Amino acid sequence: MRTNARRRIALFIALPATALAVTGFAVAAAGVATAGTMPTSGPTIAMTISNDTDLPMVLAGSSNPYGQWMQAPSDYLAPHSSQIVKAYSNDPNGVEVDATYALPGGAQAVFRADNYNNMTDVDGTRIDGNFGHGYGISSWIDSGYPNMNAGYHLYGQP
Repeated sequence: MRTNARRRIALFIALPATALAVTGFAVAAAGVATAGTMPTSGPTIAMTISNDTDLPMVLAGSSNPYGQWMQAPSDYLAPHSSQIVKAYSNDPNGVEVDATYALPGGAQAVFRADNYNNMTDVDGTRIDGNFGHGYGISSWIDSGYPNMNAGYHLYGQP
């Protein structure tokens, strides 16, 4: 009987721990940029921008000349935080967006995405201005046309 009681106690402890782990995984996965909930009538872009520095980023400008924002770039991105920027176009040929953030010391971080039926890229993503050598951006594309998902990490500081 003691063995059965021990098994019940172990099961009683293991089930909530397993449920908590599964819930944590689901919450973490929900943070990944995805265009899946966006309009399907044209191409989309979902960009996850992460500020991996100890300094804030302040929006200096953004552009979406051939589409509309579903979730425009935020005015401020705190240190060690992320945001998801989403855009779409009704033009089946494609959409392009960029967000430029001012960084302490006079540098600017430009996050760019192009999603066209013949080309998907993050070309044009860069650091400009004074003290730009102290920063870097790693970027990648998880999926391409018609539903582009891209990620960006700003790192370093002057």
